[in-house]
Amino acid sequence: MYRFARKLFSLRGVVRVLVVVVLVTASGCSAIGSSSSGHSELPSEDEATDRYASLDTVNATVTTVRTRNDKTTTIVTQKRERVHSFAYFERVISVTRAEETRPPRVGEGGFIIANGSTLVSYDPESNELHRMSFQTTDSGTGTTYPELLAAAKSNRPVSQPTSTPGISPLPVVPQEDESGENSSSAYRGGNVTVVYNGTETIAGREAYRLEIAPASEDMSLQSQTLWLDTEFLFPIKRQTAFVANGDDYEYIVTYRNVTFNPAFEPGTFQLEPQEVPDDAQQVQFNTYESRAALDDAASLPVPNPDMPAEFELEVASHRSTDPEVAMLRYESTGTDTHYRIGILNGTQNTTTGTPVQVGEYEARQTQTNRTVRISWSVNGTTYYVSRFPADTADNSTLLRVARSVAKTT
Repeated sequence: MYRFARKLFSLRGVVRVLVVVVLVTASGCSAIGSSSSGHSELPSEDEATDRYASLDTVNATVTTVRTRNDKTTTIVTQKRERVHSFAYFERVISVTRAEETRPPRVGEGGFIIANGSTLVSYDPESNELHRMSFQTTDSGTGTTYPELLAAAKSNRPVSQPTSTPGISPLPVVPQEDESGENSSSAYRGGNVTVVYNGTETIAGREAYRLEIAPASEDMSLQSQTLWLDTEFLFPIKRQTAFVANGDDYEYIVTYRNVTFNPAFEPGTFQLEPQEVPDDAQQVQFNTYESRAALDDAASLPVPNPDMPAEFELEVASHRSTDPEVAMLRYESTGTDTHYRIGILNGTQNTTTGTPVQVGEYEARQTQTNRTVRISWSVNGTTYYVSRFPADTADNSTLLRVARSVAKTT
């Protein structure tokens, strides 16, 4: 029931969420062998830019194998996408997953559509249609694939590539669930070094092999290999290992049965009414830049917490139903530390953990991995305040924030 909230509640804005959505279900792993085929000279940056700019659309079968702490999930999708804009269409065609891993966002027969301003996903198993409105621009500032090639040619470090919708060179860590329990979202970027290691044949296509390594020990990235199609510089395979909040991740991604620049039928990136059953549950997700805007949109009481001076609101999020959830995230510049304040429509389990007094309410304090959380329920509404990373020396601040939440709701 809550799988979409786990995937779609952004902590750094809507676009980042959408990148996560695309990565987790639309990336792929190789079930196909690759063989070394030479060491072709790399093109100049201008030539590489022209090659990449000539690519508009991609149609492929994409397989994702994600391993998190030795638990593996495999997802295969049939995907159509526009490379230089946030527009893609995909359907899950098979799913396998290990026990205790999260299910995919949509099951077999489901679909995901993004058209530049709206993301829609439908899952037949839950019979839920989820919509998210977002804003994005074409003025990206991240490292591009042509720039990675140029860095390999000149033997100079570059900034970590910014995630690109649909073909993210470096993955964003999966987001937390609707209650904020799983805080594996911290990902420390930085400069990377790029080494060209010849060409290989991947799924019948010749590809440049680039080895990417972190330039600093403080980065989350451990290693990455990209195989860029030599004709269009599209990453037809990638393998990435990284650590975030103590969890080990590996993604192996392969595109196969690839068609570059296919012509798509009109309406490919539009939702047709007949694609969704009349009785489907519709859920709307939105993010806001201010607490006041969230307060106006939500029927839940949105608190005005007393936060430490160094923490500022990063994003406010709202899920419309099943259950309705409002969330505020505050971050401290230059650190991984963040606070979340969540309000859920419904009474959650607040009977486990250590009793603490929050104003006139008896709350419970629990710790999951590196997140400490105080939660309580009042009149059918559940409130929680969490801090990552947990710091027993600073429990008094968490309790003070929780008490300020109780006063303003």
